[in-house]
Amino acid sequence: MGVEIVGTQGVSALGMRSVCRAAGLSQRFFYESFADTDVLLHAVYRAALSRLQQAVAQGVASEDLHAVFEAAARLMEADPRVCRILLVEPVADVRLRGYVRETIPAIATAALGDRIVGSPDDPSVRMHFSALFGALISLFVEWTEGSLGTDRNAFASHVTTVATQLISEISSAETKRRS
Repeated sequence: MGVEIVGTQGVSALGMRSVCRAAGLSQRFFYESFADTDVLLHAVYRAALSRLQQAVAQGVASEDLHAVFEAAARLMEADPRVCRILLVEPVADVRLRGYVRETIPAIATAALGDRIVGSPDDPSVRMHFSALFGALISLFVEWTEGSLGTDRNAFASHVTTVATQLISEISSAETKRRS
């Protein structure tokens, strides 16, 4: 029920009463399952993230960025709630931003592998990755909302090009910094 509420109405609609009402359960049941709505929100984020990781696993395993982005686009096209939970709501909710910060290094490392140069603890590297993820977020939100056409392959190709160029910038900046 949490995925449905956050994925369609946003974090602001997620409350103990709204979850119980939507699920047709008593408030006591909520507290038997979750300590509070923060715990539920974290579970909602983890569930959406797990779906994304499963969707892109084959592309990640083959180190094929186009396949990663195509699979992510397919998932978000089929279930726009995933996009809202992972990409839209974290902009407005500090708790979700914290979850994103905790998970981005692992996601980036899995998806980008040895394309990553430098330490994720380095502020310069983090600034570049913020630019990369900002671009990806914007592209995927626009795609999911239908404003970038319907050709998923063309979309994935464009996202791959953008990501490759920004990753190249990160590598170049890190090489210059080390010199």
